[in-house]
Amino acid sequence: MKKLKIRSFRKLSPRTRIGVGLGLLAWGAIGLQLSDRAEERYGFTPTEEDKAALTKMVPRITAVDKKGEDNQR
Repeated sequence: MKKLKIRSFRKLSPRTRIGVGLGLLAWGAIGLQLSDRAEERYGFTPTEEDKAALTKMVPRITAVDKKGEDNQR
């Protein structure tokens, strides 16, 4: 099924493929701009409590050097 969609897309003229690609990029950019406004309008903005809870869930990465290796380059 996936190959069929790719073949259909490739059969389009180059100019049409560019138009489809630019249309998808525009759709994404508009969605990014409107999602923030919709979030504020419908009251889905995160509270400080939500932000603190998210900070606690973010994994922390600690780099540890192995014993006996020379890490100078």
